[in-house]
Amino acid sequence: MKKKERAKTKLKIFISVLVLALGLVILLFAPFFNIKSIEVEGNSRYTAQEIIETSGIMIGENGFRKLRLDPEAILELRLLDNEERIMQLPYVKTCTVKIVFPDKIKIHITEREPAAYIVHFDNYLTVDSQGYVLEAGTSPPEGLKEIRGIDFKKYTIGRQLEESKIELIQTGVDIINTVYNSDKNTDVKLSDVLDWVDMVSETSAIMSLDNRIIVRFNPKDKLQYTIDFTKEIFFKKISTKETGRLEFLGNQNPSFIPD
Repeated sequence: MKKKERAKTKLKIFISVLVLALGLVILLFAPFFNIKSIEVEGNSRYTAQEIIETSGIMIGENGFRKLRLDPEAILELRLLDNEERIMQLPYVKTCTVKIVFPDKIKIHITEREPAAYIVHFDNYLTVDSQGYVLEAGTSPPEGLKEIRGIDFKKYTIGRQLEESKIELIQTGVDIINTVYNSDKNTDVKLSDVLDWVDMVSETSAIMSLDNRIIVRFNPKDKLQYTIDFTKEIFFKKISTKETGRLEFLGNQNPSFIPD
């Protein structure tokens, strides 16, 4: 009896493996599963065609042949190699490429947002808040503010600045965003006169306003209050021809020191 049971068990296993293998052959070679459409969503910086071309996926090929022998790829029907190719585009932050059974590919991406620029020799580097370099040009990118005081070893388009204190970039972006936030419901805009932000350290920053007023403050201490107060002083207390420094020193009241 035991021998018969073992034989039956072996036969069941053999049949299961055979069915699985047959199913795999059908998936990999049946024309029914060839890709008939590719959908792209989440893109604004790149056209759908640019993303599809970068992915290397082509209409008419079998998507199942592109699956890695990887649990994540197989269980989620994700084309990981094609995701990696799309991730080479500088503005792409995240990417998933999935097979939608039986013959459709869906590509979903999220994009990085340009937050500021950094001057490096004669190059103007557009960066996001995490220090990823999105572009490099020979002139300042329109609509962005400059962050100074960021030291780094080198840069590569699409990657983070190497050996840089990324937290300083993040804080610099926080300062710029706080300026824009302060401008939302007022007619006078501090952002219109903001020249640059210099990150001296994590707890010390400098802003230049209209190339004549220097503001020194701690970006980790009541940042919104600092920006709102600076706007109030700049537009209401300082004449348009005056130059000097506005200092926020610890618990002391802010003071303006004319040149």
